Amino acid sequence: MKRVQVCADDYGFDAGVSLGILECIDAGRISATSCMVFSPAWTEWAPALRDRQGMADYGLHLDLNEFAPYAPNRDLKGWISASYLHRLQPAQVLGWVEQQLDAFEAAMKSAPAYLDGHQHLHQLPVVRDAVLSAVTRRYGDSCALRSTRSRSWRGLKAAVIAGLGESGLRRGARRSGLRMNLDFAGVYAFGPETVLPEFVANCLASLPDAGLLMIHPGRGDIGSRPDAIRAARVRERAFWLSSEAGELLAVHGVQLGMSEDWPLA
Repeated sequence: MKRVQVCADDYGFDAGVSLGILECIDAGRISATSCMVFSPAWTEWAPALRDRQGMADYGLHLDLNEFAPYAPNRDLKGWISASYLHRLQPAQVLGWVEQQLDAFEAAMKSAPAYLDGHQHLHQLPVVRDAVLSAVTRRYGDSCALRSTRSRSWRGLKAAVIAGLGESGLRRGARRSGLRMNLDFAGVYAFGPETVLPEFVANCLASLPDAGLLMIHPGRGDIGSRPDAIRAARVRERAFWLSSEAGELLAVHGVQLGMSEDWPLA
């Protein structure tokens, strides 16, 4: 058997996403969820995670470009450009990270098990330095970091994501003695052309012990905010709650893992 973290991103995004993720936790199909603490829905949905302490890992989904008050300043490309051109002020970015960690702790009454980033912005230059500084000062080595590095070829989109800064984040995590997942899977175009059972089977087959599979389940039948990947979330929720998902986990010898399984970077 191998232990793989199956992590649902975007908890707190809205009621539909949050409820869909809770259903997957209750069904025993996922072992982590990453939380958007600046969402207006976060304080409403955080108590449900507290009620499920021990059922999954809960981490901070660092948000620069969705709900954060500074999100309207730049689109995704703008954040990437500003970080690489060093147009972000380190002290200001550190303050943003600290604010979101404060909000997580206030709602969850605990520290995050790990930190990752919405659209993977946690690994960008300047941002990753702030992340490393805040995490190590506040939590020592008890809070892990998400790596976006794939150990095998998983498509151009996955390679581009990792190329945005995973190596720099990993070097910093290694210096700081932090844990990171050994492998990363789950990147796709969110379109209906992806056959989820086949895609997930390939991910589970190739992921090693201490790997991570990123997913995005959610519901579309209750109040929700505009969301470009809503249809994909609905498809993913249906798959992860199906008997086929449980069978695939068993066939590929997967036990649901936690970030505590991850080795030092």
